[in-house]
Amino acid sequence: MPDLEKIIKKSFGRREPILKRTSLCPSELELGKYLDKTLPPSQRDKIEKHLADCGYCLDLLVVAKDAVDASKKKVSLTQSLAKQKWFILSMMSFLLSFFIKRYFFQFLTLSLILGIKWALSVEGSRNLVMIFRNLSHHQEDSGREKPEKVFERKH
Repeated sequence: MPDLEKIIKKSFGRREPILKRTSLCPSELELGKYLDKTLPPSQRDKIEKHLADCGYCLDLLVVAKDAVDASKKKVSLTQSLAKQKWFILSMMSFLLSFFIKRYFFQFLTLSLILGIKWALSVEGSRNLVMIFRNLSHHQEDSGREKPEKVFERKH
């Protein structure tokens, strides 16, 4: 789908994408057929021209493509457990703190440390850190003297 990538790059060049469905938008069924490459070439060209101008349909198509790609990936049980290893170890040490009472505080501390490690190793928290860093660097680059505090609580 090199055409789709070109359309996406062209779409990012525009200032304000249209994110509302119009009467000219193809149906979800047609977009699905476009994604599956089952449309005739004339309809494919028509949809590609529409995608170049419609941010709504382009966004819908990109989300659908991501969902299809994600569903094709099969994750085994061992892979899913390996991703959650810090959480599993944290819970095991928490449970051990109740069974081995002599080392209650040590196991509790270990479960806290492993829980923090788990929370920081999750992809969502990494994304939040990257967004925060990007916002702070963007504010520094824009030449503001006093950076705006985006994540501060407002009283």
